Amino acid sequence: MKLKRLKALLVSSVLAITMLTGCATPSVSGDRETQESSQGSGETDADGKVTIRVVDWTDGNVEQRDAFHEKFMKENPDINVEYTRLTVDQFKNTIVTMIKSGEGPDIFPIPVGMTLNTALEENWFQSLNPYVTEEFEASFDPASFAEGVTHIGDEWYTITENMPTIQCLFYYNKDVLDAAGVKEIPKTYSEFREVCKKITDNGNGMVYGMIDGGKQVNRMDVLARSLAAAAGGKIAATQKVLTDNGRAPYDTEPVHNALGLISDLVKDGSIHPDTVNISAPEARELFAQGQAGFLCQGMWCIPSWDTNYPDMNYGVMSVPVPDGMSNTYVQKGELSPWIGLYSQSKHPEEAARYLMAFFSEEYGYQSGCVEDGTFVSVIPSVNEKYMTNPVMKEYYTIAEETSKVVPTITSRDETAHDFYAEVKDVQPSLGAIVQGVVAQSITDYKSELKTFADASTEEWKRACKAVGMDYSMLEFENWDNTKDYTEEDYAALK
Repeated sequence: MKLKRLKALLVSSVLAITMLTGCATPSVSGDRETQESSQGSGETDADGKVTIRVVDWTDGNVEQRDAFHEKFMKENPDINVEYTRLTVDQFKNTIVTMIKSGEGPDIFPIPVGMTLNTALEENWFQSLNPYVTEEFEASFDPASFAEGVTHIGDEWYTITENMPTIQCLFYYNKDVLDAAGVKEIPKTYSEFREVCKKITDNGNGMVYGMIDGGKQVNRMDVLARSLAAAAGGKIAATQKVLTDNGRAPYDTEPVHNALGLISDLVKDGSIHPDTVNISAPEARELFAQGQAGFLCQGMWCIPSWDTNYPDMNYGVMSVPVPDGMSNTYVQKGELSPWIGLYSQSKHPEEAARYLMAFFSEEYGYQSGCVEDGTFVSVIPSVNEKYMTNPVMKEYYTIAEETSKVVPTITSRDETAHDFYAEVKDVQPSLGAIVQGVVAQSITDYKSELKTFADASTEEWKRACKAVGMDYSMLEFENWDNTKDYTEEDYAALK
């Protein structure tokens, strides 16, 4: 393959691995003796290998990632890989600390909520263009590239992890439902509440209607936003901003209905009592062990269950909707920046070699994740050959049928990138309010939502003024949330 630029001669050095205080035990791949022999930046390993460090937060593909690292180091004997896996919540503070200390890893993703523009302003990443091949770039789905997400102009900075798929469908444990005498999969709020109560009553303190990773604010945010959208709400996806009638859309009937359902489940005792104290992976385990009938999470659960609970009898259903409603949809997943090459990496050529292998069919990571149901790959040829898991197909089909593209302010006005860099999080956030409802520390959720909506509206106005963006750019008057928002719709606003 022809490189876009002739590669420089191999320069070897090793960065000593930073100890991550306050984090879960990391997963690390690589030659332990080699890692322990590293003596700082600019020096080669005792065996002459280059060590590249990779840090991210993925947790639904442990076996595939370990197998990839084994194959990659076998096929690239001049490279050793130090890999650290964190949770989403651990990652954000950890990566900032590592970069500030001058010990940033060679390859890492952008934290959830940070824009590519902000990351580049902080000098976190360098362009991939000089280090990757034209054939590699051509292998991607063009829809996986977007200005301000993966690219700035012609420069390619980050690769999105997978094709966006909604993360809010509900898994149900068929054996748990059967034991409670449930014959029909619930579709509406009232049906869902009734089934959850029936499961809880039948469980006698051992099995509950629903469980989730309530310790993670992001999962509670996704739960509330998806329920609100399915209730007809005009609300953006997580970490995104849209207004409804000139205001932050949190003090609206659809959001009230969404939190009302969660509140009703809490009143019924139908939410697993551990929910407020556990992460999403922990909730996934307890669900698989038969301690709950329903779980709201993404496609990443599938390979973990297939490996650890191969006999689990489960299915997927769409997000419940308020009684009497139809033709409602949740927010389709949006492209988001993910992994990139550290601007201060001492080994950019070797790190790029890792990335090209990671996204190739040849090394088996992409094909393995698609085949097992982890995600929909950004490499179309891989999806065509390997999407064979029946639950993954069911999840993907329901996701496509029940989600719609929502407008984004960055597609309307480039200043929106500056807006996202400027805007500050308002606390307590939507996810934190849901946490309070589940923990029963918040009973008057409508007052909390009004306060949150008021404060968010003022903060959005302030951020718009600070970056010189018209606040009206946050409102899409021609948005019909029962249809995909199209390029023609954007054009009609101009």
